[in-house]
Amino acid sequence: MGLIATACNLIEGYGEHRRTALLLILPLIVSTSMFLIADIDSPRMGTIRVQPHNLMSQCQSMKPAS
Repeated sequence: MGLIATACNLIEGYGEHRRTALLLILPLIVSTSMFLIADIDSPRMGTIRVQPHNLMSQCQSMKPAS
């Protein structure tokens, strides 16, 4: 993700003669979104932990009554 942020800085800064906040905002947005997508992909480890409460209650409601 650091490589992507650096590449975004280089692409955004190419031909730019004045310093703008966009040079830092775009790479941060791109790397943060990729980090969150990668984090959601592994629900048991990471910053975001997903608990499957709805799926578990649906599974229990679908079991046949004995």
